[in-house]
Amino acid sequence: MTTRFRISASLFSASFFARPVAATALLVAMGGCTSPRDGSLEEFARWHDGARAQAQAGALSWSELYKQSFDRLTALPPSLQQDTRLENTVLLLSTARKYEANEITAQQFALEREHIETQLQARLR
Repeated sequence: MTTRFRISASLFSASFFARPVAATALLVAMGGCTSPRDGSLEEFARWHDGARAQAQAGALSWSELYKQSFDRLTALPPSLQQDTRLENTVLLLSTARKYEANEITAQQFALEREHIETQLQARLR
């Protein structure tokens, strides 16, 4: 019996092994898609820790810290963690502006900041 389609051994071999290679490449690409998001949040956290230390030392105003935090967070890929952090950053920015406008005392600002940051940590768990 003669078939109408003939496939050479090399063509068959190439098509047979192409699927596992393509599947592997897809898995690697998908894995690569998740790590920048995680990495960008970790990078933000490292930056935030340093900037927060500057604000505590008086080298950076609290409102500037939270404004920069907002700008950096909005540049990150969307995620639930980003949304939660943005929401808290807006609250902290508002509180910092009240403090810097002498509408609340330093003690009130510290208490409110601690409360908002504690809520953030609980929501991120």
